[in-house]
Amino acid sequence: MTMATIGTRYQVVIPLKERKHLNIKPNSKVDVVVEGNRLVIYPLSASNLKGIGRKVADGTDATDYIAKLRQEWEQRP
Repeated sequence: MTMATIGTRYQVVIPLKERKHLNIKPNSKVDVVVEGNRLVIYPLSASNLKGIGRKVADGTDATDYIAKLRQEWEQRP
């Protein structure tokens, strides 16, 4: 078990070893659940997301993705 500290803004830094093990990167989405007297953080993969979030979660820039969609819409008959 690794200890982490809650900062003054209630932020928690996930230790490097655990981040690497779960492949958590900046802007990764997580699910936070209270189980009894525990706080459990589950990493979410892009497959757990729906709609536009699913495409953007793979690291695609949201602005580029929207521009691509608009181009596709303009090409429709």
